[in-house]
Amino acid sequence: MTIFISFFITVLLFLLLFLPAGNSAVTTFTGYSGKSVQINCPYQSGFETNMYLCRGQCLPWETKDIPVESGSTAKDQRFSLKDDTAARVFTVTITDLRPEDAGQYWCVVKRSYRVSPDYTEIQLLVKTDAPKPLVFNSTLTPVSVQIQSTHLPLLASTGIVY
Repeated sequence: MTIFISFFITVLLFLLLFLPAGNSAVTTFTGYSGKSVQINCPYQSGFETNMYLCRGQCLPWETKDIPVESGSTAKDQRFSLKDDTAARVFTVTITDLRPEDAGQYWCVVKRSYRVSPDYTEIQLLVKTDAPKPLVFNSTLTPVSVQIQSTHLPLLASTGIVY
């Protein structure tokens, strides 16, 4: 029985320390081919030092595809990361979107080396047709206006004038 409890505690510690922590909800962003999209990644206070965007599966023990990371030059120049520490949100901008940019991403905020990073799942949709601008068609119809005037007598100092 002691071996079972020891094994259980070991597995529980592994799960708490090494599996990704974060939001279980998926946030979806939509962009258009050839345009830009901004992905906003909120984080908790105290974790302002190291953050990145990870593409695809980003488990701690796997090799990660990280197109942009804070404090480093982006691997793909279409990606940029800007951190707003006051709002505790880092924003990743992807320019010149391509259909192959669509898919799963993760906003990742590294915490201490003993605790797993904070992961937030992102789904990026890339549409090929940009939204069409709204056009309002209107037809102007000419309107004729008739003005009728009535002449009233004008009183002058010398008399009445018509």
